[in-house]
Amino acid sequence: MLKLSKMTDYAAVVMARIAREPDSAHAAIDLAESVQLPHPTVSKTLKALVRAGLLESRRGALGGYRLARPASHINGSAIISAS
Repeated sequence: MLKLSKMTDYAAVVMARIAREPDSAHAAIDLAESVQLPHPTVSKTLKALVRAGLLESRRGALGGYRLARPASHINGSAIISAS
């Protein structure tokens, strides 16, 4: 049996949420509310996913987080490695 950390679980939940609307930019606060996790936890998770190259982030009024590549090209092991 494979046991995943809480952060890995959170990363998978956040990635799944973003993948539902891949063409939209997602604000960290909106993601936190959507997945019912604390904002600081979601922010930390998003930063790790950006560092791993799974997400892109943009600042500004039209900014937010987006998938760095199509969801079909992101596998579970990449999410596990990122978190």
